[in-house]
Amino acid sequence: MLGKKNNQMTFADIDFGKRIPKDSYWHKLRTWGLEYLNEDIFAPLFSEYGRPSISPIYTFLSMLVQLEKGYSDRELEEESRFDDRVKYAITASRNFDGIDAVTLHDHRKRMFGNKIGLEIMAKTIKDAKKAGLFSEENLHVVDAFMVFGAASKMDVYTLIYQGIKTVLRFSKFSEMEEQAKAVLKRDDYDAKQRRPKINWDDPQDKILVLESLYNDAMALINFFSSFQIPEDLKCVVDRLEKIIEQNVKRDKDGRIEVVRDVSNDRIISTTDPDMRHGRKNKFSKGNGYKCSILTGGQKAGLVMGVSVIPANVPEGEHLEPLLKEAVGKGYEIKELYGDSAFSVWEVIEKYEGIDFVTKVVDSMNPDGLYTKDDFVIDPVEGTVRCPEGYEMKYDVELTRQRKETKVLFPRRYCGSCPQKERCTKSKRGRQITIHPYEDRLQQQRQYQRTQEFRERYAKRSHGERTIAHLTRHGARKARYRGQKKVLWQMVMAAINNNVKVLMGHKLHSVWAT
Repeated sequence: MLGKKNNQMTFADIDFGKRIPKDSYWHKLRTWGLEYLNEDIFAPLFSEYGRPSISPIYTFLSMLVQLEKGYSDRELEEESRFDDRVKYAITASRNFDGIDAVTLHDHRKRMFGNKIGLEIMAKTIKDAKKAGLFSEENLHVVDAFMVFGAASKMDVYTLIYQGIKTVLRFSKFSEMEEQAKAVLKRDDYDAKQRRPKINWDDPQDKILVLESLYNDAMALINFFSSFQIPEDLKCVVDRLEKIIEQNVKRDKDGRIEVVRDVSNDRIISTTDPDMRHGRKNKFSKGNGYKCSILTGGQKAGLVMGVSVIPANVPEGEHLEPLLKEAVGKGYEIKELYGDSAFSVWEVIEKYEGIDFVTKVVDSMNPDGLYTKDDFVIDPVEGTVRCPEGYEMKYDVELTRQRKETKVLFPRRYCGSCPQKERCTKSKRGRQITIHPYEDRLQQQRQYQRTQEFRERYAKRSHGERTIAHLTRHGARKARYRGQKKVLWQMVMAAINNNVKVLMGHKLHSVWAT
């Protein structure tokens, strides 16, 4: 049942908060909570019957404090009992008894599967508009950052072992556990150990353990394939089958061995099967997720949209969902700044009313030979001229239909060319791929060499500053497992950021007057 706040003041509250600075995080969060939050927002999460819980306003604000300061549930329980700053920030009385970690977990579990976080984030944007944080010089930036997963990466042996244990655990709910165990050869799946016992210094023992795990996994998969099983059990069986396909194969002699060619979509953990191995750039890589944010307002300080996908997916996949959400909510975007990952021409073409200030990366050749940029491409006439002056034509109509085209310089040109060693190693001749949006690429490359573009593109750094605030206060590492829960955490980090920007602006406006 929904709990209500006790607004009755005590003698201890008379000078409560006098020692807390007005421009501190604690004061901003309290002011926002008193002004914009009420219990009715959280009413859908609770039943109309039963014993009243603690007010969800306390727990919601406490979750924001957790992200800001990095507290665990137990640490927050202690801080909410003894730290006046925390009590003040969550709008509680000075005599407040604190929030139990179990209650905090229960309320958070209710919020995971609800859109309340997104609704409150949208409300912070509306409040910011009323406060004057949006103007004609509004700056919108889209950018992404890595979110490291809460689960650890598993080796092949542990993946298969834990995958089998998960299937057995789920089969218990369908009363099929004993039948499933009967098809297995190993008997250590009931043990509390995280991984199978292996002598890592003995190659032969490693092979035997891998074969035994593989045989048991295939026996389980074949056993359940002959039954009509519940969806949740089918999901973990399919996951086990995918783990086998990605990590194990038979060699030409019929022996089981570990696959060396790692799949791009490889499952790296059974405790968080949504997380993946990925990289933001050649310097930043990790296991987990990528979070993209759409920022706006003065100096792109407010987070207007959040999207989370596994780390192996390119950041450009975020662009259309973020724009669709923003446009659907009535946000006006005239210019959008982003790095080269967001030069997604299929999406840019759909939103012709937005001026995309994005960068196109220069062509590269891993062998150090001539790049595509060394060739003169005329997308109007449909010609490609190589550095030595040989010219080839291609079908312009294909590019007008946004289809990829390949142009192959014949062997008779390339074979006798004096620059062949600097151009191609192929015996057939040099091949150039014409992008479906080659005309747009050429225009953008010319424009980004101008001083005007460099001055405009420099504004994108404001979005990076907002990302720095988010990652410093709870958005760099996932606290929970699963894509849905990580998205909720990123939304809460965005709310926290917006509250600080909004209340800081209102506070300074009061001081200015």
